[in-house]
Amino acid sequence: MMGMGLIALVANVACLVLIAKKRDRGAHMTASYIFSANDVIANAGVIAAGVLVAWTGSSYPDLVIGTIIALVVLNGARRILRLR
Repeated sequence: MMGMGLIALVANVACLVLIAKKRDRGAHMTASYIFSANDVIANAGVIAAGVLVAWTGSSYPDLVIGTIIALVVLNGARRILRLR
């Protein structure tokens, strides 16, 4: 899981860099930037959760970080819905 998270993180950071240059060119580009930024945060969270679960042997880091990722995604959805 951490390996795939790392591959996805690299791909999403590359996309975020490309989108960042054009994010002020309309609601669709701003929404794409928000989606990509959320993906980067989620990928980093998956990696962090994997490390913490492996280190502690507990499933609680996965639950906590999953909840944080869900809140970040919901906040991103709220921001996108407010775009005009």
